[in-house]
Amino acid sequence: MCRKNSMSRRHRFGSTPPDSSPLLWGELVRTLRTPLRVRVLGPRLRAALVASDFRLAPDLRDPATHERGAARVRHAGDPLSVYWADLRRLRPTQREEEFVLSQAIVLLREAIAELLGSAPSQEARLLCEEHLSPYAHLRKALEELPTGRSASATPLERLRQRLGELTAIQSVLIERNLHAVPATARKYRHVGVPWEDLIQEGNAALMRAVERFNPAEGVRFSSYASWWIQQGILKALSFQARTVRLPVYLAQAVHRVRDAQASSPDPLSVDELAQRTALSNEHVERALRADRTCVSLQRPAVGADEEDGTMADRLADGRRAPEPDAASPAELRQELDALLETLPEREALVLRLRFGLEDGRVWTLEEVRQRLGISRERVRQLQAQSLGRLTRPTPRRRLSRYLDAVAS
Repeated sequence: MCRKNSMSRRHRFGSTPPDSSPLLWGELVRTLRTPLRVRVLGPRLRAALVASDFRLAPDLRDPATHERGAARVRHAGDPLSVYWADLRRLRPTQREEEFVLSQAIVLLREAIAELLGSAPSQEARLLCEEHLSPYAHLRKALEELPTGRSASATPLERLRQRLGELTAIQSVLIERNLHAVPATARKYRHVGVPWEDLIQEGNAALMRAVERFNPAEGVRFSSYASWWIQQGILKALSFQARTVRLPVYLAQAVHRVRDAQASSPDPLSVDELAQRTALSNEHVERALRADRTCVSLQRPAVGADEEDGTMADRLADGRRAPEPDAASPAELRQELDALLETLPEREALVLRLRFGLEDGRVWTLEEVRQRLGISRERVRQLQAQSLGRLTRPTPRRRLSRYLDAVAS
């Protein structure tokens, strides 16, 4: 049996003309499954793709190899539900399948480049411009071809066939790696862009990864695609998540700083954030400054009546001199003293000591307890009672002018 298979491959890609029977997926895997086989049989297969009309892997979308065994039923519903059903249905690629698919893409690109020389008609140009827009080297080769000759039917049909096979193999590689997109997008789902939009941007980045992947670099496609997906999502975040766009590197730094802050129950200093994120202190400070919410100055003031205007009306203009009726610290102190006089003597004393109105120093609960000869709990009760009295409507109206001045 092994000898028979060897003879079949030698007849197919050897010196004899290749037959026109389809090259099925299983035989394609056996042909290109190792780098050694690619070096030996790859040039023969490329020559066969140029000289013969056999179909390449027409069974590539066979459910037996393309889908999971227990998830081949599509579920009706909203588009997102259908998308998740498709993800569950598609089987991720294994290392060997990735290698074979990527090598088949390379061989098809090279075969198409050769076929361009056999069919340089205007129809061939339009056909290739439609399918080969991402491949600059093939576009350049197409532009350098003369336009005077007309294409024979066989090379043009073969070119159309190989372009269709290239699109089909790329589509399979994209579909069977779609599962990597939600896993990456989930990390950024709460940063200002809907999760569905992040998935869409990640899918577009996955398509670009398929177009630019070169297996000769020695990197697995899944690793290469993960980098492209993350960069596509970060770029979308930098453009869409904020009113003011952040550069991609700064958006990534903001995300890392947020993760570090969320992982700690206590607030972290800049030095601690720099240590946890492997960023410099300056980079962390820049990320903290950038991680702020933008608010329109034309937005109505929160909790304000219609006549109070917008947020811009609440901002102080530093270019103007203070208004004559602006509240001064001395006036505020006089008003506080007047309000404290309305409280019971011991409650007023507790507030003066606890908030530094007696001698400019804030007294602790223990110090107030020792001075008044009462328990710490009683000091807390007196403080709460006195503050409750000051929040009643009449004292609040007397202090509203000063509160507005502090807020502005």
